[in-house]
Amino acid sequence: MNHPFLHGGRLFLLVFGSAALWSARGAFAETVPSESDLFFAGTIPQLRIELDAAAQDSLRQEPREYVTATVTEGTNVYLQVALHLKGSVGSFRPLADKPALTLDFSRFQLDLKFHGLRRIYLNNSVEDPSYANEKIGSEFFQSAGAPAPCVTRAMVGLNGGPLRLYVLEEGFTEDFLARYYHRISGELYEPGSGHDVDEALVRNAVEAPYDRKQTALKKLAEATWEPDPVQRWQKLEASLDTRQFLIFMAAEVMLGHRDGYCINRNNFRVYHDLDSGKMIFFPHGMDQLLGTAGLPWQPNWAGLVAQSVMSTPEGSRGYAAVFGVLLTNQFNVEKLTARVDQLVAELRPMLDDDEFGKMKTAADVVKDRLVKRKSSLIAQLSRAPLRPLEFAAGTAHPDGWEIADQPDEGGLDQTRKDGLATLHIAVHAESLASWRTTVLLPRGHYSFQDRVRVAGVAPLPFGAHQGASLRVGGTVGEAHSLMGSSDWRELSSDFEVGQPMERVELICELRAESGEAWFDVAALQILRTD
Repeated sequence: MNHPFLHGGRLFLLVFGSAALWSARGAFAETVPSESDLFFAGTIPQLRIELDAAAQDSLRQEPREYVTATVTEGTNVYLQVALHLKGSVGSFRPLADKPALTLDFSRFQLDLKFHGLRRIYLNNSVEDPSYANEKIGSEFFQSAGAPAPCVTRAMVGLNGGPLRLYVLEEGFTEDFLARYYHRISGELYEPGSGHDVDEALVRNAVEAPYDRKQTALKKLAEATWEPDPVQRWQKLEASLDTRQFLIFMAAEVMLGHRDGYCINRNNFRVYHDLDSGKMIFFPHGMDQLLGTAGLPWQPNWAGLVAQSVMSTPEGSRGYAAVFGVLLTNQFNVEKLTARVDQLVAELRPMLDDDEFGKMKTAADVVKDRLVKRKSSLIAQLSRAPLRPLEFAAGTAHPDGWEIADQPDEGGLDQTRKDGLATLHIAVHAESLASWRTTVLLPRGHYSFQDRVRVAGVAPLPFGAHQGASLRVGGTVGEAHSLMGSSDWRELSSDFEVGQPMERVELICELRAESGEAWFDVAALQILRTD
């Protein structure tokens, strides 16, 4: 493959060592649980879970509170297993449906483990009908040299009900940490009411002294606030395992993990590694990978640490080098699609024809997305470097618009409306569809503006943003939008660039149950408002 960062990739390897040998130990002592048959033998475990009436009533009232369950796998019976329901807005299901579950085997019995694991998650995979994304994502991170929980699939029967397919993932516990670190008593955090290192993260339950001041986390947050880029990188290197984080960033973006830390400040864990004294990021919640083939290889960074790393010359160069190496060495489409086929074949004996057909169809979509993602990334890396947007009299007209989100029912095209050249979006079912471009802007205040026309736009029954709107990726605040039907109307979205030079993603989108929107190409502009 020929792209401009291959030489940089070689340089990165010479400086930092192999991408798979980044840890404080010099290499992974182990990369799988000791009883690895659970995850790598290709067999599908079958679990039966029984809850008494009181436990069921409790879960209906307080689904996040632990109750006691009995879990049976073959001849193995696990008593007094702690269980609660899990899942976010999209994946949560009540007990009577197909609930996602957390099973903690050692919460009520300290020495009890399941295949060497204290805790497992049983994900209902309602947002991934292929049941493959979590597995592919986990193996990709591990092969790239970044710690990630092991994943398999399982057939699960609840309260005497039929066996149904789940994704089984190991929990973030001492068992997971011990595979990568000598000392496992560092603090482990996950998103809570806060979603970044400068906010109120939740302390995960591992054997660590409770640091009420969250000293290591605050040290990392303070490093990101350093205004001088040279000193910022020095402070980042003192508080963050920058080599691991560059791999973490590149893998998240390469896999299109748009619900992870770097792009959405969601679905991650961050750990204070006492071996090195630095913070480490772990991926989580990878059931919605590869949804946007054209996701920029340098997207709009939402995570504070990602922003801070990429705003330094060392971080930007290092990311480009790691990305090139992973794209060349790890993102092997032939091997990845063959792996999906293997995962599908493992499930054939477990499912009836109808279930298997639906799962296989969804897996074929994953394979197609892998092909398209690799093709898009090669094309992106072959382009000339992005140059600062040129302004005349305080106004600039961005171009290079590309389809980013394609609706399942509907379409996007460039057409004419009322004699005007437009970016057109039509949806016929619940959809998010958008045109996007990325521009390079210096520090300042701006307004993203256009004239927009809509017809028959019915809002979605969920979500914060509705209708046709202009948005700037990563910004917070309510964007003005249009619903129903209307003639041409002006829309705008104000934003600020805080770095000396920053990549900004501009979005023309339609979030609707049905309807059409037209964005006037000639009127698409950015105004400097300072």
